[in-house]
Amino acid sequence: MTAEPKKYDNAITFRQALEDRLKSIARERAMPLDRLRRQITFDRFLARLFDPNKPKPQWLLKGGYALEFRFHNLARTTKDIDFTIPHMKDPDENTIREVLQNEAKKNISDWFQFFIGVPMREFDQAVYGGWRYPVEARVANRTFTKFHIDIGIGDAIISKEEWRTGEDILGFAGIDPVRVAMLPVEQHFAEKIHAYSYPREKRPFSRIRDLVDLVLLIERGLPSKDLVKPAIEATFKRRGTHEIPRELEIPPGALEGTYADMAQDCGVEKKTMEDAFTFVQEYWQDLK
Repeated sequence: MTAEPKKYDNAITFRQALEDRLKSIARERAMPLDRLRRQITFDRFLARLFDPNKPKPQWLLKGGYALEFRFHNLARTTKDIDFTIPHMKDPDENTIREVLQNEAKKNISDWFQFFIGVPMREFDQAVYGGWRYPVEARVANRTFTKFHIDIGIGDAIISKEEWRTGEDILGFAGIDPVRVAMLPVEQHFAEKIHAYSYPREKRPFSRIRDLVDLVLLIERGLPSKDLVKPAIEATFKRRGTHEIPRELEIPPGALEGTYADMAQDCGVEKKTMEDAFTFVQEYWQDLK
C-alpha cells in the first residue's frame, strides 16, 4: 500500500525529508548521490519552463540530459542542461536571461528556488550561436546544487517535439513528475552524428562521449529511416560546416579506457570501443 503524500509546513523540514529520500534511493540503486541530486534539481527547474498545456513550447530539451531524461538511468552522467529555442524571435543573451529569471521565479510549491547568473560565454562557433548561464538552486535558503544551462539558437526543427514524463521521485511530498518537451529522437541522433564527424583540423579526437550516445540511441531503438535520414540532411544543411560523412572515423585506441568507463556508467550493451564503433558504423552504412 502506497503511503499518503505528506505536506510539509516549511522548506527546512522538506529539505531534510528530501535529503533522506535521496540517500535511500541512492543506496537502493547503487548510484552516486550527487547524480541523484542533480537529477531532482534539473527536473524542478524544468518544471518551471514547461507547460504541457501550451501547444508551442518556448524551449526544447536536448543534449546529455535529454538522454538521461528519455532513458532514465541508461545514459551517461551530465552536469548541465542544454536547450534550443524554436520560437523566440531575435534572442540575445540579456533577453534570454530575463526570460529565464521570470520562469525561475515561478512558485510551484516545491520549495526550490533558482537564481540565474550572467552569461559566462557566447557560443560563436560556425554551428550556431548561444550562451551559457550559471544557475544556483536553493532549498531552505541554502545551496542545493549549482549547474549550467546552455541555450542554443538556430537548430533545424523538422518534426514535432516529443513530450516525456520524468521519474516520480517527489511523490512522497505530493509533487508530480515533470513533463518536458524535447528534441525528437531522430534529430538528437542527427546532431550526435554531426558532432562526432565535425572537422577537427589538427586537434586530437575527443568525441568519444558521442560514440557512447550513438550506441545508446541505436540500442534503445530509433524510428523509421524515413524519419532519421531527413533529420540528418536538415541538420547538416542548417549547420553548413561539413558534408554528411560516407564513413565514420575510427576513434583512437588510446580512448578505449574512457569509452569503457562511460559505457559502464550508462549501461549500454556494447562494452568495448571496438564493438561500439562496429555497431554504429553498421547502422550508418545500412541507413544510406
